[in-house]
Amino acid sequence: MEEWKMALEEFLKDWKNRNDVVGALVCGSYIKGNPSRRSDIDVHIILSDDVDWRERGNRIINGFLIEYFANPPHQIHKYFQGDFQNQGTMSMVQIITGKILFDNTGILNELKIEAEHWLNNEYDELNKTVLEMKKYSLWDSLDNLKDCFEQKRVDFSFVYFNSLANLFSEYCQFLRLESIPYNQVHSYLVDPAYIKKYLKSVFPDSIFKEMFLKALQEADKQKMMETYEDLVNHVFNQMGGFKIDGWRIKSPVEE
Repeated sequence: MEEWKMALEEFLKDWKNRNDVVGALVCGSYIKGNPSRRSDIDVHIILSDDVDWRERGNRIINGFLIEYFANPPHQIHKYFQGDFQNQGTMSMVQIITGKILFDNTGILNELKIEAEHWLNNEYDELNKTVLEMKKYSLWDSLDNLKDCFEQKRVDFSFVYFNSLANLFSEYCQFLRLESIPYNQVHSYLVDPAYIKKYLKSVFPDSIFKEMFLKALQEADKQKMMETYEDLVNHVFNQMGGFKIDGWRIKSPVEE
């Protein structure tokens, strides 16, 4: 037996014979492939639906970090809903791609079906007010970066890369794509294996993709500034255009 599986078996001894535990599923790189030396073993413990608690924790067994999540099914339903509302897919992907270790009631198979349903739902198109506010926010970020550049501030690179991360996130939301963790964006754009592993949609804008990858590699501050402005203008064009002079938005007051 592989060493990581032995560690997993050892971990499960504390859980699988409990009356309030009905199933368990393992997911992550050890299941989907290509684990690194820093990969952990992700385990979902499914509790009885009548429990009123949940638990998340970590244990190191035989050198392997095991991250576990113990939840009753109704809590996992809420994770699916919350992730969808935030254009995230982590909870669905973990359940869909995970390997069932035991399933005393059949609930894990039901959760896999439900996760597929949530993953296949389409996100709503941004309404006009939200879209206009996002465009203004992107203009403001560009203006702030220009100010940082013109003042030759030492934190220019910090502001630049944070602005890139925000721009990518906002554009994904406009394109009705799932959110991507910042540390996985490069893999998402260049590695087909990542798309398959995490069940992601292919990024649809090849022009933005090439510009963004170029922006990640720029080291000259003048070129960084120019590349970022080109990216923002490209996104503005895709969003229907933007001019700061005369921009306004009118909406009802909050009750």
